[in-house]
Parts: sequence; C-alpha cells; structure tokens
Amino acid sequence: MNKIIYIFTSGRIEKLHNKDYSKEFYYGYQYLKENNLDAKILEFNKINFFFEKLEYLLSKYLSLPLYLFSLANKQNFQMMRNSKNIVMVSESCGFAALPLLILFKKKYKIKTHLFVMGLFSKKINFPLLESFHKKIINLLIKYIDNMYILGSEEYNIAMNMKVKSKNIYFSPFYVDNNFWKYENLNIVKNDSILFVGNDSNRDFELLVKISKAMSQHNFIFITSNSYIKNIEKDLNNVQVVHGNWSSSSITDRQILNYYKNSRIVILPLKNSTQPSGQSVTMQAMSVGIPVMISKTDGFWDDENFINNENILLINSNKVDVWVNKLNEVYSNFDLLRKISKNSIDTINIKFDFSAFESFILGHVEEI
Repeated sequence: MNKIIYIFTSGRIEKLHNKDYSKEFYYGYQYLKENNLDAKILEFNKINFFFEKLEYLLSKYLSLPLYLFSLANKQNFQMMRNSKNIVMVSESCGFAALPLLILFKKKYKIKTHLFVMGLFSKKINFPLLESFHKKIINLLIKYIDNMYILGSEEYNIAMNMKVKSKNIYFSPFYVDNNFWKYENLNIVKNDSILFVGNDSNRDFELLVKISKAMSQHNFIFITSNSYIKNIEKDLNNVQVVHGNWSSSSITDRQILNYYKNSRIVILPLKNSTQPSGQSVTMQAMSVGIPVMISKTDGFWDDENFINNENILLINSNKVDVWVNKLNEVYSNFDLLRKISKNSIDTINIKFDFSAFESFILGHVEEI
C-alpha cells in the first residue's frame, strides 16, 4: 500500500466523519481510503506569536501565502519523510511543506502533488520585490512532481510563464454533486437572493449597494466579512448569517438548505486575474440555483459556463447594471427554469465528482 500524506490548512480532521460536509475540499482523500490506500492527514500547527508575525510579514511583502513555520515540528517531519506521496491541496500548504521538502524530498524519493488556484496570478503588493516573489515560486516548483492547476486561465498563465515542472496538469475544480443536489426543487417558490463567501476578491461594497437599491427583495449574506459585520444593523432587508467554513461556524448541510430556498445566488467580484467564486458557483449550480457572477479576467472556464444558458455573467461593477439585470431575471421564470436545468446538467455531465476521484487515484498509484 502507498503511504499518502494530505496536507491541509485547518478544519478537515474535525469534519472528516461528519455527514454535514461535502467531499470536494478533501481532494479525493476519502476515495483513496475507500480504495484501501494508506492515507493520512496533516494540518497546520498552532505557532507562537513571533513566527505568526513573521509569516504575516513575509506573506505581505512577498505577495505569497508563506506559512513556512506552520508544519515545522518533529512529528510532521517523520510522517512526511516516511510517505510515498505528499498531496498539498493549495499553494499555502505547499509553502508550509517547503522547508521540510528541501530537507529530505530527494533523499527519500517522495512524490509530491500540488493543487494550484491563484499561485501564478497573485497581485504583487510591492513591485520592487517581484523578482523575489518569482524566485520563491520557482523554489517551490523545484520540489513538486505533479502540479494540478484548477482554472483554465491560471493554466494559461503558467504555460506563458514557461513554468519549470516535470508534470503540469489542468484539472477543473469539481464539487460533490452527490451532496449538492435537491430533487424536489421548485425555484419559482423561492424568493430570497443569496450571497456566500469571505475571500478578499468579493466586492462587498457593491453587494451592499445592490441590496440597498433592491429594498423590496429579501437578501441573505453568508459571510464573516468585517465590512458586513460593521454595517449589519443598517441592512434592513438583509439577513446576515455569520459563516466561515474553516471555523465550523456553519456546515455544508446548512448552506445546502440556504441554496434550496434561494431563487438566485449573486457573486459580485472585484476584477482580478485570480479565480474567485468557483466553489460557490458550482455548488449552487449543482443544486439547480441560477448564479449571477462578475465576469472577471480570472474567470476559470469560458468553455463550459455560458451566459444566459447555465449562468448569468455581468461585465460591470456598476450598481445599476446589477440591479437592472436582477430585476429582469428575478420574475423571468422561463429563463430561471432553463438556467436551473442547464446548471444541473453541466455539473453532472462535465464535472461529476467521481471523475476527479479517479484522476487523483491514478496519479498517486503511478508509483
């Protein structure tokens, strides 16, 4: 049996055997266990204030998630050293593992796998440090055998940069379509407009302006964003549900219930080359809820997501554009039903989660 170590930031072990959570953010871990492979999980350690502050400063100035001390202890060293495959599910996990990989990867002939979503399209906070930013990325790549890029635009950026890695694969992001579903959906009975998310590429100011301009409608915001918290009392037609996946403050089952009772999911985004909103979009689509999302430079898939067919794409961050489109669509039941059906078909046909599970199983069994 292969010894496989999965590296996550935090929150996975606690949820692992809880049926209230979907599988996509485990990246095939459960499937490998079901196939009798010896797979284990490592999560970030709690570190002292000094190292936490140092990680923060390095990440800020070099524009990368440099959690270089978050796995550094003897137990993790031994577990990783004795493995045959190490699967890092994000660039944050990759950088956390990097000091240990530098120490022993070549000596112990460990195969490394890294999932990437945004590594090559980071906004450079300090242009004078851009050369160091690129050198650190190249150092990480040096210790990666298989890299899986979860967005077509990100993959194109990596190819244009002529990234030096042995194997680079484009792998679409998949959601657990056996979890995110609702067979009795009747979308016209739903009335709320739902927003879900916390990341910095969400345009929270635009979101608030939209809700205030549409005071006749009920909105639900599932977020722990500080801007929303500060003005929550002023949002008369908005129910704010404080939620953050990693803190277990809300379960996937609860989010699924919010999807089931929504007419539309909206995701206004700041323009960026980084992919954003992908998991929420695909979860809602899998349930059959139409999604209205900003069409940013980093939009992850222009081939399978088609405006007015299985998704609603907005090419503007102006309030009136969003409000006009929402008013146009909200009571257009024929369009909503069409997008709902096409959304479900797109996920089930193009992004069935079992395809991803087979994909990752094939790569870790190559040894």
